[in-house]
Amino acid sequence: MTEAVSRDDAPTRRDIFKLAGAGVAAATVISAKATPAFAQVAEEVNTPTLTLARKGIDKALDVINVDYLEEAVNEVYTEGVRVFVMNGSGKQWTLAENQRAWGDYVFTPHRLSGLGKEDIDLSIDLLGLKLPHPFIITPFGSHGIHHPLAEVATAIGGAQSGALSCYSSASTSAMEEITKASDAPKFFQIYLDVDDGKNQELLVRAKGAGFKGIVFTMDSIAQSSSDEYVRLGKNRPWLPYGNFDEGKSTKFKINLGWSDVGMIAKASGLPVVVKGITRAEDALKAIESGASAIQVSNHGGRSLDGTPATISVLPEIADAVQGKAPVIFDSGIRRGTDVVKALALGADAVAIGRPVMYGLALGGASGVDSVLSYFHRETVEVMVQCGARSVAELDRTHVRRV
Repeated sequence: MTEAVSRDDAPTRRDIFKLAGAGVAAATVISAKATPAFAQVAEEVNTPTLTLARKGIDKALDVINVDYLEEAVNEVYTEGVRVFVMNGSGKQWTLAENQRAWGDYVFTPHRLSGLGKEDIDLSIDLLGLKLPHPFIITPFGSHGIHHPLAEVATAIGGAQSGALSCYSSASTSAMEEITKASDAPKFFQIYLDVDDGKNQELLVRAKGAGFKGIVFTMDSIAQSSSDEYVRLGKNRPWLPYGNFDEGKSTKFKINLGWSDVGMIAKASGLPVVVKGITRAEDALKAIESGASAIQVSNHGGRSLDGTPATISVLPEIADAVQGKAPVIFDSGIRRGTDVVKALALGADAVAIGRPVMYGLALGGASGVDSVLSYFHRETVEVMVQCGARSVAELDRTHVRRV
């Protein structure tokens, strides 16, 4: 692993536990029976935040499916962390709909294709990046509540398969630590601050740190929580955000507008992905406003309850975009069958959130790699059954709506 960048203003281990409260120990130690790993990292790296690595783990996981993975991680998370990570907003109708709606589509396999697993090519080109597979690690804040190495462990695990990974401006690790952790391509996701000067500074830093693109999340304005999370008093360990002075943003901007897309592109000099698209008109407006790609997303059911499942709106958005920009898809990906359906219905790549976090919590960097390997394995098997040699060959002849 490449050595992480030291930061003079990084909080000490004592500061982190003071800020996070006693619950963080339960959230990050993982298990009393876990074998400590990354000890060599803790000895070699001087960054104070990474001394927590002595309590981390790193182990490969035998991932059968994400449901079993979720059951296992339930025994790891404190109640507050579990509710915060796994739940959606409000009554969680959209969270459930993201799963139910996959059943609206069935496969129409092309038989006798002569294909074996070794013939399947999952590689894609995305915004000038040649990627070995279409799986992206989607932005997810505060990786430190899952594992002591936080986003650094995610970056190491994602790089093992060459995955493109995206990191939130609300990350536990500083962006410079994340990009130094591996050479695999990375995007930086930004929640705009009310202080435009701070936005400019973050975007310039992101480009300087080596990020290849910016993800602009547009659907988390006045983001709501699940009723259960509110009932618990939003009781989860809080860790400082590594990209901000004093560990937190001034205040996230709510009154976002299309002009923000152009500002981000100009300030960063990088391709911009507009994330949170659920209607065709917004996809076209995003491209018109300077977006290089769009991300069909309902924030994993965590933003506005009552919005449709993303797979339900993907076909009409892909039809409207007509190849003008790549379409990334997220929210509800749990199996290789989900991946292939999304790709066949018009997505160019799929972004995965919660399952990767479960892998991080249970196995650190190797756990992240295990989750991506699971999706790779299942996707290949489904493509063999469908008779599609490559991602580019997948189209609507391979699925139909029930």
